[in-house]
Amino acid sequence: MKLLFYVVIFAVAAFSVNKYYLSGKIDSEALTVADVIASYPVNIFDFKQTMADYAHHLCYKNEDVLSSQNISARECVNNHDDRKSDCESRIFRLAPLNLKTKEEVIDYSKQYTQCTLPYKYIMG
Repeated sequence: MKLLFYVVIFAVAAFSVNKYYLSGKIDSEALTVADVIASYPVNIFDFKQTMADYAHHLCYKNEDVLSSQNISARECVNNHDDRKSDCESRIFRLAPLNLKTKEEVIDYSKQYTQCTLPYKYIMG
């Protein structure tokens, strides 16, 4: 029973950190997802949520590039949301529960971004 209580407390804390700390940093001028992450190792579940938020950030940040390809930022976000679960299952199926280095984070973030946002010249 104590274990369940601690797991729930940890989950709430992780969600709060993600919602109020990491999401706020994504709205700033983050160049890569690794700039958003403050400490390592990174829990894969938190990383997936951070990547989804970062992908939305990329859609709005690259609105001019997307409009030259006849794609609106809203269509980009919707496309990401449609592809998200398929891409997560392909990319993260063999991923460790904790990403230990910045290099791992960058590698997985590139794969995720290329899968969910397959547009030319979209940059973080």
